[in-house]
Amino acid sequence: MTIGIKIPSGRYLELITAFPPRPIGCDAEFELVQGQVNHILDGGPLGADEQEYLRLLGILIYDYEEHHESAFLGK
Repeated sequence: MTIGIKIPSGRYLELITAFPPRPIGCDAEFELVQGQVNHILDGGPLGADEQEYLRLLGILIYDYEEHHESAFLGK
């Protein structure tokens, strides 16, 4: 069985073009990503593309929080 990468839809490409996902490096970037998440959630019903994009942003937020909290707590 071969697993391929799904070709992104036009809507998904709009989302990543308007706010390209990048690793979060500081609190200011964290706030920007959180703002983007809130903007999408406030936009009404979510389609599959919005859900997939939010999942990606959520991974970036989680990663930042894990590293930020670990550094703060001396882990």
